Amino acid sequence: MRVFDIFLKKDMFYFPECIIYFKFRSEFDLYKEIFNKLGIKFKILDDYRCSGYELWEAGYDFDFRKLARKNLDIFNENKIKRIFSTEPGSYKTFIKDYPEILPDWDIEVINIWDLILEKLNKKKSLFIQKNKIVTYHDSCYLGRYCKVYEAPRNILKILGYDVKEMDNNKENSFCCGSCGGLARTNPELANKIARERITQAKRIGVNKMVVIGFDNYNILKNNSKNNDFQILELSHILADALNIRKLSNENKLIENIN
Repeated sequence: MRVFDIFLKKDMFYFPECIIYFKFRSEFDLYKEIFNKLGIKFKILDDYRCSGYELWEAGYDFDFRKLARKNLDIFNENKIKRIFSTEPGSYKTFIKDYPEILPDWDIEVINIWDLILEKLNKKKSLFIQKNKIVTYHDSCYLGRYCKVYEAPRNILKILGYDVKEMDNNKENSFCCGSCGGLARTNPELANKIARERITQAKRIGVNKMVVIGFDNYNILKNNSKNNDFQILELSHILADALNIRKLSNENKLIENIN
């Protein structure tokens, strides 16, 4: 094996998913800065496609299988053996659905939240601890499907946040309305569910909710306007703590301070 091949094998491919790659581009760039500061090595391919989980949920079986095969071909062509995603829907698709429909799927899927936590534990001098109370919303994909509950909470705790739990949490979490394409097929119901989730958070006396993934962030953010409640994606919390971009008093990211 060539030396180049050894280094290439160690690289991980960051698969951001369509919503962050196309709609939340500033947060896509933000995650790249976060990974660089934490020493997480990764690469991104120009030949980018979505994972297809929305096709799968909508019943477009043939289209999803075709897209999954194309993605695996791209990974193989680029000698990619390890991938990670910051989107719960993609993570669930790669560890649950692709292995089911692709007999030759042999890609290692990294739990990026475990890796971020590991890096934070080793590099405590990199971040500034906060002293704030938040609640954490369990994504259906990340929690219910993939059983990832503790790492996100431990990330918040190591950064100094006091995580106050809503009554419906972890295995018994309440949907935010974004999953399963509901926001497109029945937006009225999806928004009603999102507002109910925000109400559940307000009942325990908090005014900040941290989420993972921009499907969750988008619908909750849109339904939290004008009610003195803030929705933050994990990237915002990490960027603030790592001194990449600060959160203002209104919980808006301000320009790079490095």
